Amino acid sequence: MSQEADQSTELNVPQIRVKFGTAGIRGIYGQEVSMKDTIAVCYAVHQLLGEGKFGVGYDSRRTSVILANIACSAMSWYGSDVECYGMIPTPVLAFNIKNSRLHAGFSVTASHNPAEYAGVKVFGTDGIEFSLEAEQKLEQLVLKSERYAKKEGIENFGGTFENDEAVALYKAAVLKRNEPAKKSFKIVVDCANGTAFGVTPALLSDLGHHVVTLNAHPSERFPGRQPEPMFETLGEVSSFTKTVHADFGVAHDGDADRLVMIDEAGRVVPDYALSAVVLKIIAEKVKKGNVIISVNSSSALEKTAQDLGCNVERSRLGKTFEELYKRKGIFASEPSKMVDPRWGYWEDGIYTAVLVSQYLAEKRISLSEAVSSIPVYYNLQKNLELGGSVDYVCVKAKVREKFGDEIEKFDELDGVKVYLKSGAWLMVRSSGTEKKVRVYVESPKESEAVFLLKDGISVALACSK
Repeated sequence: MSQEADQSTELNVPQIRVKFGTAGIRGIYGQEVSMKDTIAVCYAVHQLLGEGKFGVGYDSRRTSVILANIACSAMSWYGSDVECYGMIPTPVLAFNIKNSRLHAGFSVTASHNPAEYAGVKVFGTDGIEFSLEAEQKLEQLVLKSERYAKKEGIENFGGTFENDEAVALYKAAVLKRNEPAKKSFKIVVDCANGTAFGVTPALLSDLGHHVVTLNAHPSERFPGRQPEPMFETLGEVSSFTKTVHADFGVAHDGDADRLVMIDEAGRVVPDYALSAVVLKIIAEKVKKGNVIISVNSSSALEKTAQDLGCNVERSRLGKTFEELYKRKGIFASEPSKMVDPRWGYWEDGIYTAVLVSQYLAEKRISLSEAVSSIPVYYNLQKNLELGGSVDYVCVKAKVREKFGDEIEKFDELDGVKVYLKSGAWLMVRSSGTEKKVRVYVESPKESEAVFLLKDGISVALACSK
């Protein structure tokens, strides 16, 4: 399509204070994230990277369709070619950015957040989310953009890239890496009414497994369950997995970068245990190397990595992939998200589900058997509706009051984390994706973890702004 732009044509946008959180911009649609915010982000990406070929995909939310079309139009307006993928999982978008050698891409998704949320993640050339430094540059560009204009003739508005083709390329690449399963499993796949509905079930079926699906029709309302896959939201799939005598269950979030698994007894596998199993799978092939885990990841995962001879580094939440890339590591993880750089530097719940199922089939073991060798820690979390802001100076003071000589050290990499001499830890952190304050605790003793969570909640309440 060709069009001659009038030399006086301007796209006027008021100054917008877009703040990049843990993963791009995210917030309640119409209040914290809008069409103007999306245009501003596109403008900033154009200013930072220039013209090129960009990919845009979106999740099952109705607002995501709107914002994705805005992103496609905006990048076309700036003279770039745009491949509009339609509704696809975020990992599939990241895969296509890398393997189609695109300039960058936008995943319009609020991931695991509730239905009223909207968001935009920005990925670079290799399918890697933008680094913290790059996000800060984007913020600065957005803040300077009270008005901006395109005064050149636009010769090419780009085109579309069919959803089916993007998914087919991804599936073909996964299947090329994997032979038919040596043992056929019965697997329950819960797609959370999100984007994995046409990918995870199909891949596992193609590998020879019998797949039973739950919440496998896309819906912006997420009628089956809240999109974040966690113990509190997975009661139905856990019960169903046991009832239908499945070998295990797989659960995604809205855009399928997250993965939680359920064993044959209907038990939700702790995120750290699943990450440790994935690390062991990778270590069998690449031996040892740098492992990057988020600051709130379990000590059990750290111990597993060390036992495998790996060097362990902690990272801010949402930036483990960045440290993995810098350090040329072999694995990165944060709760329910895992990165295998042999596949790509993006979090991919679909690929990981295939990786684990293939490993279990090859070893001819159950998921519970694979998990049984992982050290047991009690890792608890509470999300508090406190407006998303907490005074970290206050947190440290209150923690000192409560624990005194029991404290081993503080870590302020991301929020405030205190290590206790007992081997337990407590962490308070403002969410990067919601207006919540998150309290995390862990202990090798269940009773201590329960008491620590109560202490952490009282500290967070006392220090909320």
